[in-house]
Amino acid sequence: MGQVTFALLLSMVAALPLAAAPSDAVLIEFGSPQCSPCRAMQPVVRQLEDAGVPVRHVDVGRERDLAVRYGVRRTPTYLVFSGGQEQARLVGVQSLADLQAALRRGTQPALTPTRSVADGPQSVPPQTRLASLEPRVEAMPSVSTADAIERARAATVRLRVFDDQGYGAGTGTIIHQHGPEALVLTCGHLFRETKGAGKIEVDVYSQGKTHTVLGQLVDYDAEHRDIALVAIRPTIPVQPVAVLAHEDVVRTGDSVFSFGCDRGADPSRRDTRITGVNKYNQHVNASNFEIAGAPIDGRSGGGLFDQQGRLIGVCNSADYKGDVGIYTGPGSIRWQLDRVDLAQLYQQSPGGPNGGPNGGSSGDPRTQFASQQTPAQSSPAAAPQTRMADLNAASPPQASSGSPRVGPQSIIVIMQEGGENRMVTVKQPSPELRSLLERELHR
Repeated sequence: MGQVTFALLLSMVAALPLAAAPSDAVLIEFGSPQCSPCRAMQPVVRQLEDAGVPVRHVDVGRERDLAVRYGVRRTPTYLVFSGGQEQARLVGVQSLADLQAALRRGTQPALTPTRSVADGPQSVPPQTRLASLEPRVEAMPSVSTADAIERARAATVRLRVFDDQGYGAGTGTIIHQHGPEALVLTCGHLFRETKGAGKIEVDVYSQGKTHTVLGQLVDYDAEHRDIALVAIRPTIPVQPVAVLAHEDVVRTGDSVFSFGCDRGADPSRRDTRITGVNKYNQHVNASNFEIAGAPIDGRSGGGLFDQQGRLIGVCNSADYKGDVGIYTGPGSIRWQLDRVDLAQLYQQSPGGPNGGPNGGSSGDPRTQFASQQTPAQSSPAAAPQTRMADLNAASPPQASSGSPRVGPQSIIVIMQEGGENRMVTVKQPSPELRSLLERELHR
């Protein structure tokens, strides 16, 4: 249907009279009946039509393939075509003058650069702009890149964070596994409202099937770093991805790809490139990447990967004015891993004695994520409130080998004393201590 619709669109463009609009331009409007800004724009668009401007109206609900082909992420979006090619686009509510200017410019669109502000792009309401776009063509990946893509896809999960009003959807990436437990890295703002108190559901994908398990928030920061860890017990085999090693560097211009759950859909891939490194929130020395192409709702928390399939960033915001996405970077990932004593994930190469996504701090694959947190909203200057919990108290999934369950070889306890948090690792915990933790968990 998409190919047919596209062909019809180009036929319609080619058949329009040359004098119909300045610079032989045609306006394509992407909207929907449910979109209130689209309805507000109807009088403006009608003025253009009355003046002889050819306008093609696209309902994104009915012609989804066409919206996907042109990378339309918000409604309304206005594309200017000339000579059968896209020349400019404007996103959001526009004035009549802006649309007329876009039509006049035709083959010479102006690109407005993205600018950093003191509090980062999150605090700036999305604006609109006139922008030229490169063709969104997905190149055929090499064999090694294709393998990296499939590893990243398999490690991508969908999250639902519940509150009194329903739930918010996001994305995450499995980065580590200890026995029956695995760790998912995602963004912190998913938990800003619930502060970790709501139910968390995580969808894990395997062989075309979706497996839903419960998640438990381990730690998060919803402010400058915008990052979080969620523990799950997957009921199917999973393969975590590696995170970028400490010594490796990502540079502007590097080709990368992302995975995310657009509006709560199954994970999808977007190929892009790095357009900026550490451009935002430098008053707090934040780590972040800017990429070409603004992500849409549901991709929050999704992973950004290099061509080797290593996780380099976590999606946390979109700048629609600049049509760019902002991902928290390796510095924030390392900060989060340091807080749960998993620095070896970025300090050593995968496959080392304790390194790689499956390695444990003690080198023992039976080590469990026994201490979980239900933190209050945190900030870089203050550690979140915590509580102790023991995932070993829950029933583990049945192992395919039928081998008996082995108790935890170490338990990580985070204690709050005098307003400060102290992390203690108890190796070879006694049965009495495990019993005490289980009783506290079920109080």
